[in-house]
Amino acid sequence: MKKYFLIIASLFTIALSAQDKQVIKGTPPTQYIEHKVKDGETLGSIGRKYGKTVAQIAKANKIKTSGLLKKGAVLKIPVTAKNLSTQPATNTTSSASGTAIYHKVAKGENLYKISQAYHKVDVKLLREWNGLKNDVVKVGQQLIVGYIKSNDNVSAVKSAPAQEPVIIQQAPVTAEATPVSTAPAKKEEIPAVKEKEPAATTTPVTPVAAPKTIAPEPVAKTAPADEYAYTPQQGDEGYFAIPYAKKEANATQQFRSGDAATFKTISGWSDRKFYVLINDVAPGTIVRITGTNNKSICAKVLSSLVETKGGTGLLLRMSNSAAAALGMSDTRFPVSVTFFE
Repeated sequence: MKKYFLIIASLFTIALSAQDKQVIKGTPPTQYIEHKVKDGETLGSIGRKYGKTVAQIAKANKIKTSGLLKKGAVLKIPVTAKNLSTQPATNTTSSASGTAIYHKVAKGENLYKISQAYHKVDVKLLREWNGLKNDVVKVGQQLIVGYIKSNDNVSAVKSAPAQEPVIIQQAPVTAEATPVSTAPAKKEEIPAVKEKEPAATTTPVTPVAAPKTIAPEPVAKTAPADEYAYTPQQGDEGYFAIPYAKKEANATQQFRSGDAATFKTISGWSDRKFYVLINDVAPGTIVRITGTNNKSICAKVLSSLVETKGGTGLLLRMSNSAAAALGMSDTRFPVSVTFFE
């Protein structure tokens, strides 16, 4: 009886550990994990645990930021590049700090495709985190793809400025004294200026300042020249690789993956200016396209993708020069896309 009891207990323990796994749900860019509210937890404490703000969690769950949480309620926690770490901890190469996030392997996926879907995490790290000896994965297998970054230290920093209002209260003391003395002086000066306005007929000449507004234009024209100073080199990511690297500090990285085809153009063969047609990405956006051979190029979005005969289910169409730079010769081939917004 003791033997059967031990077996049942071990199975129960395994089931509990499986339930505790944070398996990622949804598809990029709306991926999320679920959190079951515990007694005493608030949106603030949960947000700090998962590296998200109160507003972000409230928006994801369509609730008010001031609302009370019920024990046992299940919340969606958005997973983005900002709160998912794909770097190992500093003291070890076998794990990373924070809550482990799991990906459930789907049909047709391999370790490389999974790495591309999660901010291009190093395949070597995926092997180490999951104890894999090779790149073979099975459908339904749960793999660690990163670790949640918490903001537990943020609350301590934000609590300090609470003492600053004492300094702010001193400002009205001087502000009340100055209006009494300065207000009359300003009223006397205003008519004086108005009397001189007729004589200051030369002041309309101040529109000559218009050339000063024209002066910034050459500056705006020279700035792109500095940003896009580029010498084509075989094997590089192309003309648009430089603006792709100069992303805004608060930009969020987005991901797409699917099949690609080409369209014919004379551009890109010598100047390596590559272009792409893709849906749900704003025209003018610079994207990085990576092929199954791990080669990548940067291209500029021209417009949305118009569905044509034989193009059903395509993620994008790229210029034929871009496909050649990627080393893709097939009429249809899988790619992954990253961009910032």
